[in-house]
Amino acid sequence: MKTIRTYGFIVVVILMATACNTPHPKMNNSNKTAAEILGNPDYLAISYGGYRKNTRDVQPTIEELKDDMKILYAMGIRIIRTYNVHLPQAENILLAISELKKEDASFEMYVMLGAWIDCLNAWTDQVVNHYVESPRTEIEIDKAVKNPDGGIAVVVFNEGKTAKSFDLKLGAISKNISISPQAIQTITLSNPIL
Repeated sequence: MKTIRTYGFIVVVILMATACNTPHPKMNNSNKTAAEILGNPDYLAISYGGYRKNTRDVQPTIEELKDDMKILYAMGIRIIRTYNVHLPQAENILLAISELKKEDASFEMYVMLGAWIDCLNAWTDQVVNHYVESPRTEIEIDKAVKNPDGGIAVVVFNEGKTAKSFDLKLGAISKNISISPQAIQTITLSNPIL
């Protein structure tokens, strides 16, 4: 058993070492739109949460997030999707990416922020009402679209049993978004047609 663990450890170390030395094509990150990035096989994506503990009460530091982004970048990941925009982690990921881009102009990472349209009393001990929206929804959507450098899209999840419609405003651009009950919709932010 000890021999198997030793060989397993050696294999993992070799894989990690070769993965870090594998060249990845440099992509020009200037003036890319979400339409050019999303669905492009050169832009690998992963769902990401930087939490180190079994609770969201302990938020990852910007340095921890930067370390994670460097590891993901070395693995060829260029897009992350994250949730809980009402917690510091989401904003700190964007700050970490912005700092990494200042340190290294060739660093490229994009973010899809996940916003939840929860029903009333979701995630509480109270009786859940699937036909009434949580007051936190508007806060989630607003935070998700106030997306600095590195953000390309908002992924909206409608947990309720009724359709949801809201106005998405990005600077001078405004668009009405409708989401069916219990559906997911991706809204691109850097696409000029928005």
